[in-house]
Parts: sequence; structure tokens; C-alpha cells
Amino acid sequence: MKTNYLTEAKGDTIRWLRSWFSPSENPNVNPPAEPVARPAPKTARTNGPTILVVDDDPVFLKATAMKLENNGFEVITAKDGSEAIQAARRKKPNLLVLDVNFPPDVASGGSVPWDGFRIMSWLRRFDDFKLTPVVMASMGDPIEYTRQAIRSGATAFFHKQMNPNQLLAIVKVTLARSGVIRAPGLDTNFQI
Repeated sequence: MKTNYLTEAKGDTIRWLRSWFSPSENPNVNPPAEPVARPAPKTARTNGPTILVVDDDPVFLKATAMKLENNGFEVITAKDGSEAIQAARRKKPNLLVLDVNFPPDVASGGSVPWDGFRIMSWLRRFDDFKLTPVVMASMGDPIEYTRQAIRSGATAFFHKQMNPNQLLAIVKVTLARSGVIRAPGLDTNFQI
């Protein structure tokens, strides 16, 4: 029997995206066959900490922003390095979620090869961001990128194929460790 790899890859992507909106809090439980559509709560502004999410993948960016907003965080998004620097300096987020890899920065003519490490390094030059926690994210090799992220000064690493509830837990634990939020009842049965 011949396997259609394109169909399998598309199915994996759809299952992964559905897991972002799964009502399950247990990362070991598979999402239901059909996701339950839940409208996002409409609020004028949240009182929670501000998180800057930077990623060139619009699906990951939107899904991550929705997941965090639905859990009481104010979310700012950026799709490249220059947008990230501007948004961070303007809004002063409490935490950064940075993708590791970005395509060449078209806005600057490709002269600045932005990546998550360069964005973090650039922001660390400013006093306002010297202690801001950073969570790096990538689809790449989790072992190598975790080592590189921690060596570069990131607080944690998130592999994009992990359960989205784990990203939420990483964000909460990171903010609790930095004193931005209180940490009652956090599930920390995984390693950051």
C-alpha cells in the first residue's frame, strides 16, 4: 500500500493545531476528534502580565496569542526582529516568547539577520530588559536549541510540537520565578 506523505503531514499539522484549543488540561490526553468551538472572552483589557510573542509563523503566532489571552495575559505580537524591538520598547513586556529562526529581514533589505538570540541580545542592552525572562521556541532539535538558549541567557525553551498547555505552564512558572505573578497550584511535573 502506497503512503501519501503530504496527507499524513497535513493530518499531523491539523492534530497539532487542534491540541492548542483542546479543553484538556492533561498533556497526556489526546484532543477530541472535533474541537469544541469556544469564543474568546471579550474584555477591553486584561490586568495580567504582558507577554511579547515573536514568530514568523502566523499560525503559531495567532494560536499562542489566543492561548495566552484566554488565560488572562495581555499579548503583544511581532513577526520579525525589527517589529519585536519596537514593540518591546513601546510596551515593556513582562516576558518574551521568541522563535529561534527567522527568514532574512526584508524590511531592512536583509542587512540584519535577525533570530531569537539576536533579538534577546539586542534587548539585553537596555536596562528595562536586562532581567526580563525569555522563553525560546523552535521546531528544531530540542536538545541543541535548549542548550543554546540557556547559554544565551533564556530562562526556558519550548519545542513547538509539545502540548500547548506546557507552554502555558512554562510561562506561568517563569513569571512566578521572576516575581511577576504568584504561583499557587502550578503543575511543574516537567522540566524547563
